Amino acid sequence: MLQTAPNIAYLKAAWAAFAGISGANAKQSYEAAGLSFTRINHSTLVRKNDVQVSTMPIHYTRHELRVGFLGRIENEVRKAAFEMDAVFYRDLELPEGHRLVIELEECLRLLRRRGNRTLSILIEPDGSAPLDAAVQVEMRVFLDAPRACVFACAADASGQVDLLDGASKRARMPRASGYAELAQQISATLNEAFASLPRAQMAA
Repeated sequence: MLQTAPNIAYLKAAWAAFAGISGANAKQSYEAAGLSFTRINHSTLVRKNDVQVSTMPIHYTRHELRVGFLGRIENEVRKAAFEMDAVFYRDLELPEGHRLVIELEECLRLLRRRGNRTLSILIEPDGSAPLDAAVQVEMRVFLDAPRACVFACAADASGQVDLLDGASKRARMPRASGYAELAQQISATLNEAFASLPRAQMAA
């Protein structure tokens, strides 16, 4: 079920397994990539170190193995996005006239095509009314571990202000033990930035 929490240990292992046989490592041996295989009945269990990262039929190609990794990763990414969306809905205080956009389908398209590892989450004007100042936020969430880069600015007729100017590196590049905790940290950082929005506009 998508409502279950993403398996962080699996994500780390699956991305490492995928990287071990892709790109510059496309011709690397399975052993060198740290992969092991166990045949059980009509299936092959694939492990990266001690974590099972895929289940394949008896016969498969290297390409099919990579696709299998990405398919399982996609399921975990959907869980992570769902989990973060629920936290943002509960905790994030959006400025009036703005909306939250999780670019999940674009992320998954790029994941399937070339193993993209980031999910963009945006806050932008919703177009419902003219705004004295528009806020633009991008949260670049990494999919191999609960971490992100956060960018936030406000723009009005007099210019643009970095809403995270002076924020700590931990606030701009948060890390957490899970994606719900990551969303909580980001929400707290952005809520504080949004609370200073009138002052930031005057400073512009």
